[in-house]
Amino acid sequence: MEDMDDRPLRVVDLFAGCGGFSTGFVMAGGFDIVAGNDIDDDCLAAFSFNHPGALCWSGSISDLDADRLLDNLSLARGELEVLIGGPPCQGFSRNRARRHQNGRFVDDPRNYLFVEFLRFVEAFLPRTLVVENVADMIIKEGGRFKDEILDSLDSFGYTTCNAAILNAADFGVPQRRRRAFIIASRDVPVGLPSPSHSGEAQNGALIPLASWRTIGDAISDLPSIDGGQGTSPGPYARSPQNDYQELLRGDATIVSEHVAWRLSRVQSDRLNFLQQGDGVEALPSSLVPKSTYGSAYRRMSWDIPALTITTWMYHPGSGMFYHPEDHRTITIREGARLQSFPDSSEFVGGKVSRCRQVGNAVPPLMGAAIAKTIYSTLRGMHLDQTV
Repeated sequence: MEDMDDRPLRVVDLFAGCGGFSTGFVMAGGFDIVAGNDIDDDCLAAFSFNHPGALCWSGSISDLDADRLLDNLSLARGELEVLIGGPPCQGFSRNRARRHQNGRFVDDPRNYLFVEFLRFVEAFLPRTLVVENVADMIIKEGGRFKDEILDSLDSFGYTTCNAAILNAADFGVPQRRRRAFIIASRDVPVGLPSPSHSGEAQNGALIPLASWRTIGDAISDLPSIDGGQGTSPGPYARSPQNDYQELLRGDATIVSEHVAWRLSRVQSDRLNFLQQGDGVEALPSSLVPKSTYGSAYRRMSWDIPALTITTWMYHPGSGMFYHPEDHRTITIREGARLQSFPDSSEFVGGKVSRCRQVGNAVPPLMGAAIAKTIYSTLRGMHLDQTV
């Protein structure tokens, strides 16, 4: 009979997208992704490819029978070790006006998807759970959304609940991405992960943290191409230049999704005036867009982390998405590298869908840091810290 301590910890991923959060648990080791759900067919197809052993539950979570799905997994209530999920976050976005009334989520119907996630928590009663969302979920409305979630978890018997805003760059992701996480446990205290990297000088530290990884650390081994160029799959430009590239390449000898889109005439003209780090302020008045904001039309720099990679990573007016040197925006593979996806990860559908899958994902290395904390608590042992 299998020793229970040798069995991987089982994970169910709700609102799974293409499976970035689950990929982090796989990268950590010691976990088995047993099922995932998403309403988007392209996302679920990518999740199925990236996690071929998992059951795939399609459709809106509000239409799923939690008890029946628990039976599908041959699990009793309380047996699942980990439930993870990132209910859609648009309802908490800074640019959407909302209110909070009478202790209930209101105004944006997507906020009710948190209620659906909590319905699964009550039905599955996993030993641990992790919720991910935009940072505003914790701080907006005086923290009332967070408090309602924590009150619900407390009523289900979760004795330890930690809520915090974490920066992906602090966990080895070459990207400054702040997200809210709630980590809860029923039986043993599970804390927050400790940063492995820092953007601050570590002078005098007994065991200094590694410096934040940079855009150059992430993508410098990929071929130099201009807009409209690239093949998928195609060769790498050079051997891995650092441990990060070695980690994400694994055994791969060719790379996919490294194809650049053609720029419009005005997008190309603007790029002609931009050096590394430059944005709209470097443009002549004739090329300044009518409306813009700080990171729009900005060219990346090799020696800093990326700003948040979003679903609009293909559009230069939506963020710092111009390549540091090449005449183009970043490719899907470069966006995936900046999110810390292994090169073996696949994305499904058209350009917009594939960019959405990359931009909406929990960075796998951030997921791996959380996974290691959970594993060390539930199993009483530490996983390999090289990831």
